[in-house]
Amino acid sequence: MSGMYIHRASAFTGEANADINLIKEEIRRYTRENFRRVNRFILLSLLGALQCIDRQPLEAATAVYLTTEDGNLGETADVLDEIYTSRTLPRPFGFINTMSNTAAFYLARNLGIRGRNITVSSRHLSFERGLELLKTDFTCGAEQSALIGGVDESSLARMNREEPAGRGWRTVDGSGWLYVKSEKEGACAAFTQILSFRDGPSCIRWIRERERSPVDVVSFGAMIGDDEAAAFREILRPAAEFDYLGEYGYSGSATACGVSLFVRLFQAKTLLHLNKDQRGSYAVIELERY
Repeated sequence: MSGMYIHRASAFTGEANADINLIKEEIRRYTRENFRRVNRFILLSLLGALQCIDRQPLEAATAVYLTTEDGNLGETADVLDEIYTSRTLPRPFGFINTMSNTAAFYLARNLGIRGRNITVSSRHLSFERGLELLKTDFTCGAEQSALIGGVDESSLARMNREEPAGRGWRTVDGSGWLYVKSEKEGACAAFTQILSFRDGPSCIRWIRERERSPVDVVSFGAMIGDDEAAAFREILRPAAEFDYLGEYGYSGSATACGVSLFVRLFQAKTLLHLNKDQRGSYAVIELERY
């Protein structure tokens, strides 16, 4: 695949329902801008991406790919409550902020970048689908540098009945980001495979036929059950497993956080990450940490 080199990575996982002022305080470590009339989702997006860049200058053409399972549903619920329960008009900025892509707008404005600005959501595979889009844009030359991240609030993860239950994961606010360029110089890691499969057998066939060296580390997304994970381990026989869900908690954007955490915590290792959606479609992310 075309070069997709990771130059910086960050992952923020915050306690459920933590004081929003604590998030604002953390953001002030990275920017002087005072963000008013914004909600938790926007602040989480800003914090994760600003941590990733850490005041380093970006090319003006840098793109933003924001992926999310639930987006600004927390703000949307408040607005609907104002309209239908309180029988009042919603606050103007509250109404505007129901659009999830406003978070990417605030981020691009703060960083002074003017590249394409896209928000992606695809049930259970939002980050993977965002990566696939970024891969296509890099391949055709539409983009050469991008910030890609996954952001979700903890409260919505608990409310969503489709999410895996009984796995013992604590729910957290999640904001994981990567700064990706087509240029290898200065990179700390690289994506080597970003693939999708229509079903489990197709995914297993690819794993059995892959000609790459053995996997150093394997990770599983939230929809991969214990029995299925055991079957994948038997085939892959990895040297280690990175259980980021058990160690750092679950959010709708846990995959983005898990991949970012791998880049930050591991060195000279390869990662194979497997996940699926409720329809049985599978997604594989493979990367190499230098």
